Amino acid sequence: MGPAHAASGLAAGALTLGPAAAHLGIDRPLEQLAWVVAWGGFAYLPDLDQKGSTAGSMWGPPTRWLSRFIGVLARRHRGGTHDVVVAPLVFGVLAALAATHPWSALVVLALAIGLALHSVAQLIPGDTEKTALGNLVVSFLAAWWLTAQGVSLPWLPVAVAGGVVVHVLGDALTTDGVPVPFTTWLRKKPLTVGLRLFRAGRGPEPLLQYFVFPTLTVLGLVRYVGPVRDLLTPLV
Repeated sequence: MGPAHAASGLAAGALTLGPAAAHLGIDRPLEQLAWVVAWGGFAYLPDLDQKGSTAGSMWGPPTRWLSRFIGVLARRHRGGTHDVVVAPLVFGVLAALAATHPWSALVVLALAIGLALHSVAQLIPGDTEKTALGNLVVSFLAAWWLTAQGVSLPWLPVAVAGGVVVHVLGDALTTDGVPVPFTTWLRKKPLTVGLRLFRAGRGPEPLLQYFVFPTLTVLGLVRYVGPVRDLLTPLV
């Protein structure tokens, strides 16, 4: 489900801060924060393929239209956007094109922040981020503030592709599985593959969502982000 996907994305973002610093130059605390949040948001991105989905209602009409468009291209829920080869490549290329211009890069970052907020809204006091207008305003203000503080975004395609891969791997654990690469468009009923360990929202998912992924996120932040390490190391 959405919150578990976001939590897994945040954990993946935090645990990849080391390679991100070494190969992408993401070593400033604000850039590291943006990197982790982006992974959390983009790990929710593939579920925009479902008409009427929670993700599709995030910003009202704009994301509903986007969700319908993506759903047509994906052919079905858990279709093309859950293809572990095609989906990261396509979304990554689109993000790379967006990253070439400051304003379009800001929109992509705002989308990541909005998806992350929307997916974990149940854990945040108040209702601002639960409304379409509130989420839209908060997401764009946060994205604008990050870029105004000098956060550069050439790494967006990597975060997009990585978040999508994390989402697909998560869905591969569930009973519905994910499509075998390319079969969404080659067959009327695509072949699926997965470990099929539990139904979505059931089994160990709450444990992963509320304990395992948050713990990994905190450990990654403590390991790689200086201010967080200074704050949390005594507690850890």
